[in-house]
Amino acid sequence: MVEVLRVVGAVIERDGKFLACRRRPQKAEGGKWEFPGGKVETEEAPEQALMRELAEELDLLDAQILSLVERKTTKSNGTLIDLACYRVKVSHPPRTSTDHDSMRWCTVDQLSTLDWAPADWPIVDSLISALSQSQVPHEESHHADR
Repeated sequence: MVEVLRVVGAVIERDGKFLACRRRPQKAEGGKWEFPGGKVETEEAPEQALMRELAEELDLLDAQILSLVERKTTKSNGTLIDLACYRVKVSHPPRTSTDHDSMRWCTVDQLSTLDWAPADWPIVDSLISALSQSQVPHEESHHADR
């Protein structure tokens, strides 16, 4: 039987940029980028788990969970990872992380340039898709092929 790992992540936006965190080399998927978060414990609601993880990893004690961005299940190293990512509002940006060796604020265009953990790619794709649809189309797209 394949193990299913329930995980939550935070999509934190500030000044039009999104927080991406790189996993420490000694961690699973070390060196890969992800949205901060972690495992959901057995008796925990996803939102509770995310609040706990943000407090533990990033020392964010006043985070507000706004809405679900996307929930996808992906396979990684023989495990199914059920990742739910939520938009999260914070009053101040995190300064350090216990699980990451780098943190970066990225524009939507920069997100796809990072080497994301497999479970996070569907979330990145959803964000890029949603944000590109809400923006004004480029001038070229108005011209019909003749």
